[in-house]
Amino acid sequence: MKMKGKIIDLSQEIYTCMPVYPGHAKTVIWEHMSHEESGRTIGTGFSCRSSGIMMCDHGPTHIDSASHLSTDPEAPSVDQIPLKYCITSAICIDVSDVPPQTQFGPEKIKEELKRWKLDIRPGDTVLFFTGHFDRYYGKPECSTHQPGLTREATEYIIDKGAVNFGVDNKSPDMWLDKTYPCHMVCRERGITHIGNLCNLDKLVGKRFKFIALPLRIRKGTGSPLRAVAISHEGDEVHWDLDS
Repeated sequence: MKMKGKIIDLSQEIYTCMPVYPGHAKTVIWEHMSHEESGRTIGTGFSCRSSGIMMCDHGPTHIDSASHLSTDPEAPSVDQIPLKYCITSAICIDVSDVPPQTQFGPEKIKEELKRWKLDIRPGDTVLFFTGHFDRYYGKPECSTHQPGLTREATEYIIDKGAVNFGVDNKSPDMWLDKTYPCHMVCRERGITHIGNLCNLDKLVGKRFKFIALPLRIRKGTGSPLRAVAISHEGDEVHWDLDS
């Protein structure tokens, strides 16, 4: 498979005390060994430096597993997510005009698809640019003011064939709706989703290749991602993949 285009990084930075969803473990990064310490231990003139990292498996840009949502003990964990759901064709639509702390339904999605002459195809990832990251990252509202998909909106994109979807805020559910309609549909349908993306404004109205591979965490309920889009515009990247 030939791929050509511009790589756009969709991943948020990981650092100590980065914003996380309320109730999740905080992110902490520390120096485990310095050059001075390792040099003394090795004693040959060689030295190295290493860090320790502690974070929630839903902390930074991340993907949820079915086991995060389902009470079924046999629900697939993050290491069981088919990788074909993480390397897909994708589209990005603009819902940044949806007011904070409100929900949008399938009519908004249909409106934006028509506006950009896009469609949702079987096997697609659908990304939603809410503008939330740009407005609120690092502010108290970051955890509470995101808009969200209704149950009907979530069902609509899945019925159209989406195998994955993502948002540039902490959750695809509106903070105020504690019934978590989007998460509940994902639980029922066995569909995963991605939170804490960024730079989605660069992809609005486009179809592109999306790559977001989870770490192989045994029985993990989620995983940090390095999510990227490969836009068809430009000629900065060109390589062949055998499969």
